[in-house]
Amino acid sequence: MKMKRWGMLLMLCIVISSAMAAGIALQRSEEPITLPVKHHTFEMDVAFPDVSPTMTIYQVKSVNVSKMDVEAIGKLLGFNGGAGVVNEGVLGMVEGTKALNIYTASGAIWYADTAKLFKSVKKQPNLPPDTGAIEIAETFLSTKGLFPSDAVVSNVVADEQGEINTSTKKVSNVIKTDLQVIFDRKIDNIPVIGPGSKLKVYIGDDGEVIGFYKAWRAIKPYSECTIKTPEEAFEDLKAGKCRFAGPIGFDKAIVKEISLAYYIEAADKEQDFIEPVYVFKGELLFGEDVAEFEALVPAVS
Repeated sequence: MKMKRWGMLLMLCIVISSAMAAGIALQRSEEPITLPVKHHTFEMDVAFPDVSPTMTIYQVKSVNVSKMDVEAIGKLLGFNGGAGVVNEGVLGMVEGTKALNIYTASGAIWYADTAKLFKSVKKQPNLPPDTGAIEIAETFLSTKGLFPSDAVVSNVVADEQGEINTSTKKVSNVIKTDLQVIFDRKIDNIPVIGPGSKLKVYIGDDGEVIGFYKAWRAIKPYSECTIKTPEEAFEDLKAGKCRFAGPIGFDKAIVKEISLAYYIEAADKEQDFIEPVYVFKGELLFGEDVAEFEALVPAVS
């Protein structure tokens, strides 16, 4: 499935990371918030799903990232120098236009050729078809020893640039700048979500890998837990006991989807356990205006 997302600045704009934007477009509150529910009405426009009464809590395996670890990964990517501190919680290497960052809290890896990734181009790069991009990404990860056994291809996303007429808002001269091959993860056949669960490979001109991001914490089963029913989770949502992503001040919220997921924190955050959450998605009504929302409710009873 090919996705297109637009971001427009002045006469020339570059969509530098459509898939990355997809992961952070809705900023969740870090802690459960209390919505002013007396001003809000929540309605279900979907049946409550049948769920198992118990699920597994997983423990995150600890990581201890050293400069030697960073240099070992850097060697796989063609770096020859030494590693150093980039900023608090991040070790890395820089060599020419290439940069490597590793987050000490999670072991997440970010690599980019900064001269080629998220840059404007004058002509259409020679990009492979989606099937070719997937093969390139899988081969890259496999040969570098960076391919998780539970990673499954989700989709291929084209980053694009274009020119916009600020008077007519018409977009022209659209060029695909690179492709992203995105992988998903499931635990016990339950989707894993959150900023700390991402794997993507960026592919540029002539099929060159120009960047990749891997946030994929190693885990092990910890204990079984009783989870809330969907009805109980909906009551928590109405009470504001959730991480809410969407504009506040709506007249009515209509839930269109409800599902279970495991949530993993951002790569720079410590996380000891991975627990299930209920994911509510739907529409917010502001008079005649409509916006989307997503809310996460802790599922552990």
